[in-house]
Amino acid sequence: MITKPLRHKITQQDVATLAGVSVTTVSLVLGGKGRISPESVSRIYQAIDTLGYQRKADPVGLPDRVGIILPYHCHFSSRLLPALSLALQLAGKSVTLIYSETSDAALRDTSDTLLAQGVCGLVLCGQFSGDATLRLRAQARHIALVGLMPHLGSGAIPAIRPDNAQAAQLAVENLLSQQHSAIAYLGGESNSLVRAERLGGLVNALGKAGMAFNPALSLPCPATFSEASLAAARLLKQPPRPTAILCDNPTVLLAAHHMHSGGNPSSKWRLFSRPLALTGFGESEEAQKLALPLMNIPLASLAARAVECLQHQFNGETLSCDDPRLVVAGCLLPDR
Repeated sequence: MITKPLRHKITQQDVATLAGVSVTTVSLVLGGKGRISPESVSRIYQAIDTLGYQRKADPVGLPDRVGIILPYHCHFSSRLLPALSLALQLAGKSVTLIYSETSDAALRDTSDTLLAQGVCGLVLCGQFSGDATLRLRAQARHIALVGLMPHLGSGAIPAIRPDNAQAAQLAVENLLSQQHSAIAYLGGESNSLVRAERLGGLVNALGKAGMAFNPALSLPCPATFSEASLAAARLLKQPPRPTAILCDNPTVLLAAHHMHSGGNPSSKWRLFSRPLALTGFGESEEAQKLALPLMNIPLASLAARAVECLQHQFNGETLSCDDPRLVVAGCLLPDR
């Protein structure tokens, strides 16, 4: 009788040898602990894939707890948190919330705290550095991980994001159908990535219609009513005068509407010699009551999509950073 040789069981020692690190380092990485360099983490995972090392699932993980990490002073995250917490609770998950600075070290310490509590998933809201390392640490513990961003991120982790360019393109196409050609963009900070993505959609929509965008029709401003009112007056006084304005946020939309509807009576007819169309981005009950068109990507939709993507990972599916399910499209709320 011929006896087959026993197959060598791949151990952490084998992984450590191939990766050029110690067994302790491998153990720390697989446990999601310690401050291990991204380069070492990457080599360890390459060795695991090469050798086919089988990692055991974390026995202490809590199947109903999801950790949410938010940066301090992030307007997007603070607005999103209620919808995200509700969506997770409706999915039967309890929530552990923790705020963090955006540095590599702070994110590492914050994630260590949540991993030590045995969470089954992590949601990273807003922009952080060091998110690539966090993804490796989450993979080591079989932890589902998804990000939530207001714009296109670094691509280091799978992140839910609104399709800002598509939203702007839909808004512009609607204005073009109303015979508007001088379309301006008002509001947003000059370095805002959301603003940049929307401007890209505006330019693309005009290009498809055989028109070119005039940079003079783009004016950034802070999201305060007074500053937006001044910016709207400046935009409408200088040539070329727009016939339609895309407003970066509801505050800018309401400020522009206030001027147009008589907030500045002395200059009303001088500034608005012909009808002016306004379209805003975001969610605003006041704007809807005033029948102002809004290009809306609801925060509840972003939150629900995040929960769906976590569930895909709970079910054993791998989520790539370019998965089309990560992008949430908007819709134009019609005039009332």
